[in-house]
Amino acid sequence: MSNSWLLRPSPHGHNRISEFLAGNLIAIGWPGINDLTGKTREQIKDILSQPPYNFESLKLGNAYATVDLFVNQMNIGDLVLVPNNDDIHFCIIKSDYYFDANYDSDALGYSHQRKVEWLSSTSRKNLPMNLRKSLKVQRTAADLSSHYETIKALAYGNDIPQSQASNDEDSFVSVDYPLRPDVMVKITVPSDITKTESDRLGDFIKTLYFH
Repeated sequence: MSNSWLLRPSPHGHNRISEFLAGNLIAIGWPGINDLTGKTREQIKDILSQPPYNFESLKLGNAYATVDLFVNQMNIGDLVLVPNNDDIHFCIIKSDYYFDANYDSDALGYSHQRKVEWLSSTSRKNLPMNLRKSLKVQRTAADLSSHYETIKALAYGNDIPQSQASNDEDSFVSVDYPLRPDVMVKITVPSDITKTESDRLGDFIKTLYFH
């Protein structure tokens, strides 16, 4: 079964969407850690905890989860949603992960790459509300496989499946949170959660303590 992913086109602080579109590629940042081909999740975690990044705690958890997703979890044939302000671009992955040393610098900063075929583009306002809210996750990359059929329909210019559209407002959104460097917690909330409900949920979580 194919998956779908979110990838933000701003690796290492640079917006590279024009280069991505022209070069038929997607990429992430983190220059200076060399080729990650064959590196496991734990090895990537170890690499990012050392110079030049020296990440620790939640920053390490976010970083290695994102890099591992791009290097090890994405597969050829998966769909990727790439937002750029109000523009939404869709592509299909055409290669395994590879490292391009020509872009391994702070100035360029996107040496970790995959080849893709760009399929289509649309406006953010044309996305179903549930998918649009899922893009609020504050990470460079995230798993959007729960929206695969919707993303596939949008990418190929087809109608969104009625089951996806009809359940849109009542569905839930799952967000990954790095509780510890080696522990990722998945929190599932209604897609239309309000600020008040979010505050109440936060207060409830504060009560969770087990000896």
